Amino acid sequence: MTSGEPPWFTLPVSRWSARAAVAGLQARAGATRHELILAAARRFASQGYHATSLVQVVEDCGRTKGALFFHFGSKSALGWAVVDEVHASWEDLTERIAARHLDPLQTLLVVYDAQIARLMHDPVVQGGVRVMREDPGMQADRHKWVEGWRAESEVLLARARADGLLTADTDPAAVSTTLLGTVVGHHYLAEAQPDGPTTWERMTTTWVGLLPTIAVHPWVARWSASGWSQRPAPTAKPYERARREGVSDAGP
Repeated sequence: MTSGEPPWFTLPVSRWSARAAVAGLQARAGATRHELILAAARRFASQGYHATSLVQVVEDCGRTKGALFFHFGSKSALGWAVVDEVHASWEDLTERIAARHLDPLQTLLVVYDAQIARLMHDPVVQGGVRVMREDPGMQADRHKWVEGWRAESEVLLARARADGLLTADTDPAAVSTTLLGTVVGHHYLAEAQPDGPTTWERMTTTWVGLLPTIAVHPWVARWSASGWSQRPAPTAKPYERARREGVSDAGP
C-alpha cells in the first residue's frame, strides 16, 4: 500500500447489481423496480415473508398495484427478485474485492467482513435471507447461497496453503466449514443478545484467535502490524445510501 491509498481491508459496500434493473427498461421504470424490491425486502426482514402483503409493499413506497404488477406478476416473483439481488450484488462485491489483488488470506478476511456487514446492515440482504429461510420453495437456493460461501472460503484457503501462507497441516475444507458454522452461530447469538457483542465484534475475536494457529508466522506478523484488528465496524448509513441510489419518485 502506498501513501494515500486506503488500507487493504477497507470495507466494500454492497450496491445495486446490473441484474436488479431488467434490460430494456427506461431509467424511471428501473428506479421503480429498485424501489419495490427495497420496500419488499424491508417488510420481509421486519415481519416475515408470509406476513407481508403486496398492499403493504406498494403503500410503503407510495406506488400502485398496477406499478407493482408491471414489474412482478406475484408476491413469489417479488420474493425471488429480492433473493436474486442478494446473489447478484454479492457477485458484484466479490469482483470488486478480487480487483484489489490481495493475497488469499487477506481476500478471505475482506470477503467475511463484507458478508457480515451485509447481514447486519444491507436491507435487501436482510429481507432476502428471511425469504430464503421461510419460503419452502427457496430451500435449494438457501443451500446454494450457504454452500457457495463455504466453497469460496475453501478455495481461498487452498490457495493460501499453496502459496505457503498456511501451516502444512491446515485443512482448507475443515477450516472453511468451521468458519461458516462459527459466523452463523455468532449472527444468531448477536440477534438473540442485542445488548451483547455484534456479529462483527464476535467474528473479529474469532479471527484473532484462529489466524495465529493456521497461518505462518511472517504472514501473521504482517497482518498484526497492518491495523486490521482496529478497523472500523460497519454502520447502516452507507448501506442505506447505496440502496437508495437509483430510486426516484418517478414511475412506473
